Amino acid sequence: LHAKLSQGQVVLNRNAIASFIILQNTPTKMVKVAVITGSSASGLACMTRLLSKAAAATAASDASSVSEQLTVCGCFRRQGKAATFRTALPAEALKNISFYQAHPYVDAQDIDSLRKALEGVDRALLVTPLSVPPSARSKRKAAEAGASGTSMQGDAAMSINMIRAAKEMGVKRIVHIGSWTVNAPDRLPILAARFTPTEEYLETEIGDQMEWTVLRGGYFMSNWANMHAASIGASDQMVAVPDCKIPSVDVRDIGIAAAALLGGDHDDNYASSYHKKYIECCGPQLHTHAEIAAELSAGIGRTISFPNSPPTKLSEWCEQTDKPNPIMLELYKYMAAAEEQSNTTGGGVLPFDPEAFATVLGRQPTQLRQWAADHKHVFGG
Repeated sequence: LHAKLSQGQVVLNRNAIASFIILQNTPTKMVKVAVITGSSASGLACMTRLLSKAAAATAASDASSVSEQLTVCGCFRRQGKAATFRTALPAEALKNISFYQAHPYVDAQDIDSLRKALEGVDRALLVTPLSVPPSARSKRKAAEAGASGTSMQGDAAMSINMIRAAKEMGVKRIVHIGSWTVNAPDRLPILAARFTPTEEYLETEIGDQMEWTVLRGGYFMSNWANMHAASIGASDQMVAVPDCKIPSVDVRDIGIAAAALLGGDHDDNYASSYHKKYIECCGPQLHTHAEIAAELSAGIGRTISFPNSPPTKLSEWCEQTDKPNPIMLELYKYMAAAEEQSNTTGGGVLPFDPEAFATVLGRQPTQLRQWAADHKHVFGG
């Protein structure tokens, strides 16, 4: 039989054998990715994506060709959170103990705990933390400072702690989740204070010492639940707020985009091309509140309405609202002004460039009606 093989076949077979030998002798690169914090919606989405890819690659028939083996390190402030969020991760991936590690007691205010969590880590997702003061007294102080019970500048300080610890521990690449509000720090001083110092730190103190990318979160679709779920559950009607156009984004998409930059959706050269880049993460469409009601209706499966006579001016809304949240007041004041400007210039209200985000995400951003369908339980009824 061997004697009957043509010379071309012999050459072909030799080349195939050589390629197989090279492949077998090429070591798989071990990569450890930390997610701080794993209890954030974007962090959970990132971990889910990374673990799903790790499990799928191992199960594939050509598993020997896997160039990277990921270990995902989910970091949490409390042991209970670590246990709770483990149940939300892909069960198939958790069967392999090398794929996932949980790190409880990681506190962004405690840089030593961050250093411990980031030891041996190659890449990291760092989500801007939200610090809620633990006592009534501290809440009162924060409210007096105009932060509605949340220390915005303290959040920036914790983000910087995470970045500093990552640099000290030799992390090679980070993705930081920030916010679009840095585009208007003068008009959004409360909100932008959470994020502007972090971007300044990356530019001035980190530079090229490690690779970094900032995903600027847009107006989250989950805000529609936070603001309107109670009203929709009770009367199938959204709360009356000043109307404006918003390109809301599914926060899960932001986590998936982070995973693409951290976990091998592309080669290292692709991820490196996003070094020192800022990506505005927005939804695929600009919607008025009436259109938002229609999208929620399509996703939830029942008719949701927006008030026929919403307050047309911010002053009207303030008069109708008892002690409006200072953060929401700042946000709607900005959007009302931007809406007025867009009516004369034709521009958008919030940063709106879905194609740039879609490129990293690997698909078009999630439609609002799909998000509503996935979260219909939140709206009762």
